[in-house]
Amino acid sequence: MTQDVEMKELPAAPSNSAASSTPSTLHHLKEIAALIETGAYAREVRRIVRAVRLTMALRKKLKASVLSAFLNFALTPGSEPHNRLFSYLPKVKFR
Repeated sequence: MTQDVEMKELPAAPSNSAASSTPSTLHHLKEIAALIETGAYAREVRRIVRAVRLTMALRKKLKASVLSAFLNFALTPGSEPHNRLFSYLPKVKFR
């Protein structure tokens, strides 16, 4: 004979929304950069258009820390383009 067992729910662990949103936003930015790169090499306008649409949807989630991490990923730190673009970002305060 089988018995029914009552399953209890475990309490959800608190999550830090700022920390959890940063990696996904950075991941999305990297995907957009890859779309632009492959679209430029293959001369496919549809990939560029898709990247623009994704960028417009992601724009509200962007923060200075995410953009800083993306610049460090995409450009060589210390290079002229990196320094020029980095100067436009507000200073990131670490706690």
